[in-house]
Formats: sequence, structure tokens, C-alpha cells
Amino acid sequence: MNDKPLFEIRQGATPMLVHTPHAGRLVPDGFDRTRLTDAEAFDQTCEQVRDRHADTLGLMIAARLHATIMLDHTTRMWCDPERYPDDREEMNTAGMGAIPTRDIDGHPLYKPGQAPGMRERGQRFRLLYTPWHRMLQAQCRTMLDTYGRCTIIDVHTHPREPRPFEPHADQPRAQTIIGHNNDPASRAIGARAAALLMGRGLTVGVNTAHRGAITPDGIHDIRLASIMVETRWDTAADPMARHDIADAIARALEGRA
Repeated sequence: MNDKPLFEIRQGATPMLVHTPHAGRLVPDGFDRTRLTDAEAFDQTCEQVRDRHADTLGLMIAARLHATIMLDHTTRMWCDPERYPDDREEMNTAGMGAIPTRDIDGHPLYKPGQAPGMRERGQRFRLLYTPWHRMLQAQCRTMLDTYGRCTIIDVHTHPREPRPFEPHADQPRAQTIIGHNNDPASRAIGARAAALLMGRGLTVGVNTAHRGAITPDGIHDIRLASIMVETRWDTAADPMARHDIADAIARALEGRA
């Protein structure tokens, strides 16, 4: 039996929210592996899609900013809280939507007739997806009400070579990629972060192979800014590089606390 919660939040003291949805490995209790087409392929895919070192980097950034951090401990192959839950999600066609049904090579995860149906999908949403997004929205609203502003730092990592299912696979895969939604505040923070990261000798892309940044549904407020920090696995594995990235992001956000 797993004692670890599916997700957790560690409260900070500033209007900063670090969001780490893809670093987890946990497969929740009750998951029936006999339904899988190939259990080994499932395990390999869980590891290949995990944002390696993102939790460590996210915690470092949160510590520098005295920020709140959301940590998802589950594997995104059970439920991916950063996918759209409906037809808006472009990864549905690759079987990599909110409830994945295919492995990294596009093969079915489940035996015929064994893929999660509506009832099971709903259960996974109730256990993780819905409370995760409620928590995200509640934190942002509280920060906006309390401080008059809120900044999300959406932390991810990616491999040097694109995964088979990735869109934008032809785009440059810099050591760090800054994503934003092109609103003025987020664009300005992203530009500062990119300049500071380059000043530390890192290669940087802005909205290249990975683009955009999460914002909660239902909040459309110019006081809310959000940037994504995507770090390549080989860079994220380097403690000195993690230190430099955390320092650059913290400096880019000076004045937002």
C-alpha cells in the first residue's frame, strides 16, 4: 500500500506559485496491471515521460522565492493534470491526453476492451484532476485577493531528443526554454529570465519546442502572470545548473513578491 499522497501543497509566504505536475512516479493503489498490454512498456513509458529532476528544481525555486509549491506525485500515465479534459487537447489524437491510452511509441497501453471507461476516467478525475485544478484556482484567487498579484512558475523538464508523440519536434531544444502566453506581464518576466539564464552560459529558447504556461480556468486577470521553465534533462541533472536556473528565475521575479 502506498502511504504517499497523490499530490501535496507546501504553503509559502509570497504571491508566487510553483507548479510541478509531471515529476511523479506513483501509481495509485488499485491499479490493475493485468489489464496492460505490456507491463514493462508501461513502466518504461512512465519513466520516459516523467519530468526528471523537476521536483528538485521546483523546490529550489520555491525556496528562493518563499513561494507556495504544488507537487503531483502520481505518474502522468495514470492521469495528466496539465492536459485539457476535452476535445481542446491536441494530444488526444496520440493517446496522450488527460487519461493516456497509448505508450510512448503509440502502442495501446491496455488489452482490447480493458482501457479506462467513463466511470474509471471519472474516478481518476475526482481523485486527482479536479482537486488539483481547484487547488490551483484557489491559490491564485487567494494571492490576487491578498497581494493584488500572482505569478505562476510552471516547472518542467524534457529529454535532449523529442519523444515520438511530441508536437513541435522540429523546434530547437535549448538547455532551458521559457514559455509564456504572450500577455505583457508574462512576456516581460520571460524576457528577463531568458537574459539572466543566457548570462549564466545556458542556451535558451522562448516558446520554441515547448510553449505557453499554465493558467487556471476561470481566472482572466491582468494581475496574473505565468511562465513555464522547461529544462533539458542533462542540464537539470547538474546541481550547479539547477542552482543557476533557480537563481536566474528568482532574480527575474524581483519586484513580484
